[in-house]
This record gives sequence, C-alpha cells and structure tokens, in this order.
Amino acid sequence: MNPVTMTEIIDYSRRHTVGVGMFNIVNMEFARAIFDASQETGLPVMFGIPERFMRNFYSPDCMALICREMIKQAKAPMAIHLDHGKTFDGVMIALRAGFSSVMFDGSSLDYEENVKQTAEIVKIAHSFGVTVEGELGYVGRAGTDELTPDSFTRPDQAEDFVRRTGIDALAVAIGNQHGRYQGIPKLDFERLRAIRERIACGLVLHGGSGIGNEDFKEAIRYGINKINIYTAMDTAAKDFTRNSFGNYASYLDYTKDLTTVVRDVVLEHIKLFASAKTM
Repeated sequence: MNPVTMTEIIDYSRRHTVGVGMFNIVNMEFARAIFDASQETGLPVMFGIPERFMRNFYSPDCMALICREMIKQAKAPMAIHLDHGKTFDGVMIALRAGFSSVMFDGSSLDYEENVKQTAEIVKIAHSFGVTVEGELGYVGRAGTDELTPDSFTRPDQAEDFVRRTGIDALAVAIGNQHGRYQGIPKLDFERLRAIRERIACGLVLHGGSGIGNEDFKEAIRYGINKINIYTAMDTAAKDFTRNSFGNYASYLDYTKDLTTVVRDVVLEHIKLFASAKTM
C-alpha cells in the first residue's frame, strides 16, 4: 500500500461517520507505536511530522522513508502529513520528501496574507498530487493563551477562506488549544455547526489531547474529520521514562516497552474516534 492523501482520509471519515487521528512522530518508537495501533484496529491513521520537529530533531526524508516502508505493510489507509508548516520552505521540503498531505498554518498572519500564502501553497501542492490543510482563527497554547470568542474561527470568514484558497481541509478554533489543558475545555459546537453548514471541505480539530470523550464524539457528529493528538503521547512517554527507565538493564528493552506505552495511547484514541458512529 502507498500513502494516501488527506482527501481519502476525509472521505473515509464521512462514509463511516468517524474521526481519524493524526499522531505526531518524535522518533522511531513513536512511528512504530502509531503503525502498530493502526494494524491492531485495522483503522486508518495519519503520521504527523511537524515542521519544527523536522528542522530540529530529524531528517524529513529519513522519517518519511520509514513511514512509507511501514505503510507498504498496512492493513488500512495511512497518510504522511506535514503538521503546522509555518514557512514556504518547510512545505517545499515536505513535498520533496514525499509527504502525501501538508498543512500550511498561516493563522498568525493578517487575514488577506493568510489567504494569499495559503492559496499559493495549494496551487503548488496540488500540482504534486498532495492535499492541503489550512488554519483560520487562533488556537493558541493551553495555560499560556487566554481564549476569547473573538479569536475563534468565524463561519462567514471560513466560507470565504475556503473558496479563495481551494484548501482540502480547514483547522478550526472553537475553544480547543495545543498542549495540556487546565481542566476540560468547552468547545463551541454551535460555531462548529455553522462552519460545517457553510463549507464542504474537511474539518480538523487541533489540540485533541485532554478534550472530553463525549466532546470528541459530538465534534465528529458535527463534522470534524481529522483530530490531532500529540500531548497525550508525550505525557505518557515522559511519565514512563521518569518512573521506569532505571529498572532496565538494556536500552533496547526500554524502547520496546516505551513503544507499547505510546501505542496504547494511540489505540485508545483511534477506538474513541471510531466509536462516534455508534451513537
């Protein structure tokens, strides 16, 4: 099997009324954990490679190659996705490395500049057969940024943004934040409903770690197709390392069990996102 595009992931989400998780890769153990969880469930996932990871921690060509080799053995569709591409150069690096979808995050830009740069990315990426996710509104970071409705995605602006850029998926701000929440966030489902009524492309929920289970299911029923998870995996890996690393005589044994710990987090979320269809 070859990597699929985000459009194929979104189509799967719509056909089955489920959410599909995108899980960020830190290293080989995280990549194997994501793959193993998908294999165990037979459900699709997206490998996520953030621009800041590939600039600071590993080669995007090497990690994309690892993902492609895993996908050859996959039971279900899998995509290789650039998460939070902040720069034109970062997106071009991902395209050359063979990613099957990219995100260009221009949410911090002036609206017209976000439209302009995102539309240019879409034109180039589509010529490679690669799908594009854009972002509108301010998600921010939990514990750092105070959210107000003024920073949320506006339904009328979302309609204009999708029409003028041609994106395949839109990441929305509806009360979600990156990082570790202080308590369970309150998502604005009426805003999400209004956005879905105005646009036909896929919808993405960032900052998934820490959102309540029922809110996940509600978000999927209101039209969310792709959900991003990283902090929950990071937290589980750090806690396991902090509490258990000294018990291992072999580093290889430690990495094997670390992979299992991260796999369990991914598995839990895959099953949760798939359970929305039963409601």
